[in-house]
Amino acid sequence: MKKVKIHKLNKEEFFKTFDISDEYFISTGLEWDNLNKIYADYCKIVPLLEKEAEHIVSKLIDVPLVHSVRRRVKEPSHLIEKIIRKGTKYKALNIDVTNYIKIVTDLIGIRILHLFKDDWINLHKNITDIWETKEIPQLNVRRGDYNMQNLEDQLKDIDCEVIIREYGYRSVHYLIGAHISKTKETFIEIQARTVFEEAWSEIDHIIRYPYDTDNPILTEYLAIFNRIAGSADEMGMFIKKLKAEVGNSGKRELDLKFK
Repeated sequence: MKKVKIHKLNKEEFFKTFDISDEYFISTGLEWDNLNKIYADYCKIVPLLEKEAEHIVSKLIDVPLVHSVRRRVKEPSHLIEKIIRKGTKYKALNIDVTNYIKIVTDLIGIRILHLFKDDWINLHKNITDIWETKEIPQLNVRRGDYNMQNLEDQLKDIDCEVIIREYGYRSVHYLIGAHISKTKETFIEIQARTVFEEAWSEIDHIIRYPYDTDNPILTEYLAIFNRIAGSADEMGMFIKKLKAEVGNSGKRELDLKFK
C-alpha cells in the first residue's frame, strides 16, 4: 500500500522563519493544530489551483490591449503566515480546514499588465464579459491621477467602486469564483495595472513588506518613486495622443495634396 505523505509544519522553525513571537500568536486566538490541518489540506489542492491559474491565463493572454499576464498560487507556508498575520480577523471568521479556501480570497492571484493608463476601460469590459464578478470591481487611484469629473463621466456605464489612495498603488481589482473540483470552490483575485505601476509596486513590496511598512524614510522615497511612475503613465498617454494627432495631421495633408 502506498504511503500518504502527511504535510505538517514545525512550529518553532516556522515562527523563526517568519519572525512570529509566541506572545503575538497567543494574542490572535488561533490554534496551531487547526493551522496544521489547513496546511495539510492546502498542500493537496495546490496542483488543482495551478491548473486553474493556467486556465485563466489562457483566457486572458489573447485579450486585446493585454501586454502580459502573470499568475501565482500562494505557497502553503505563506498561506499560514498570512492567516497568523491577519490574526483576529480570521479568528472572528472561525477559519478552519472546511472554509479557508473561501475566506482567503487570494490563493490564486492573476496580474494583467497593460501599456497605457486608459486601456483599463476596454480591459474591464473584456474581463466582465468573460466572468461574473463576485463583488463590485475596485478602481484604486491616487489623488490627482485623474480629473475626477472626467473619471465620473467615464464610469457612467461601468459598475466600479473608486477608491482614492493618498499613498499606494493604482490598479483595478476583480474577484471571480472558480470550482477546482466538484466539492471545492474558491475565489481568485485579478488585478489590472500599467507596466510602470507594476515596476513601482514590485519594488515597494520587496523593500517594505512585511516588516518595514512603517519605516518613514522608505515610505517617503517610495512615495517619490510612486509619483514618478504616475508621471511616466501620464507621459505615455500624452505620447499616445500626440501620435494620433500627428497621424491625423499627416493624413489631412495627403488628402489635400491629392485633391
